[in-house]
Amino acid sequence: MSNVARLFPEPAPVAAPKGDFEAVWKAWPRKDGKAIARSKYDAIIKGGYRTRTLDKSSGQFIELELSATADQILAGVKAYVDSQIDKRTFRFRDDGKFIPHFATWLGRAGWEDFL
Repeated sequence: MSNVARLFPEPAPVAAPKGDFEAVWKAWPRKDGKAIARSKYDAIIKGGYRTRTLDKSSGQFIELELSATADQILAGVKAYVDSQIDKRTFRFRDDGKFIPHFATWLGRAGWEDFL
């Protein structure tokens, strides 16, 4: 064992947490805006993503704080993707052109629609 090896030991490999972003990204059919989606996903998982949305009936912005577990988001993604598949042809409805970017879906708490 060299002196370098003793002074700078190899770091122990860190296992990816269950339900990590890559698993969710792989399940999402539209691959646009990965960096933004990862940022929102991490914020939601770590305890809260603060955003605001326009309430069309009042014309006022409403503050929201979104939080969920990785398992909740993954379950919501799977349910959403399943809801977009035409059961007769086993293809996406309208060729998938109305599937939002993953970051957009996260920003509106899309997983809550399917839990």
